[in-house]
Amino acid sequence: MNNNNGNFIKICVCGEGGVGKTSFLNRVINNVFDEEAELTKGVEFFNKKIQMSHHGKVYDLIFWDFGGQDRFRKLLLNFVDGSSVAVFLFDMTRFSTLDKLEEWMSILFESGNIPLLILGAKEDQVDEKGKASFTEMLETITDSNDQVFGHLLISNKTGFNIDKALDMIIEKLNDS
Repeated sequence: MNNNNGNFIKICVCGEGGVGKTSFLNRVINNVFDEEAELTKGVEFFNKKIQMSHHGKVYDLIFWDFGGQDRFRKLLLNFVDGSSVAVFLFDMTRFSTLDKLEEWMSILFESGNIPLLILGAKEDQVDEKGKASFTEMLETITDSNDQVFGHLLISNKTGFNIDKALDMIIEKLNDS
């Protein structure tokens, strides 16, 4: 497992403002959804202890939740180094947030070969045709970029695919 200090594993969570990064982490860590979640200013930290079967140790996953506004983007360049995995979230109800993926990827990959998981949030607010369209786009992105190890549509509100997203992150860490 690369880029961890002791039993701490750094995971960078990024994407545009208001896409659901903090809600995703609240669901992962506490299994709660807060309709009134505020935009992250700068960076916030979330911690989850896990036991990784392959390594047989307990690890602290330290999620770095980066504010998505332009003024905070420069922080990402300074703090992404040392991340074992990055997670990019976009809002499926605002296509423009997926358009920014390439910009975020260039920032992330400037710091090295950080494996990336792409999550489409607010799955519960999109019809089946929209879900199929996003899935097709994400498959193309995943197939064309070696650093992208997966994609998933999630709902922070209902909890849909949240455990699966965490499982994908853990599986990637186990492979490292």
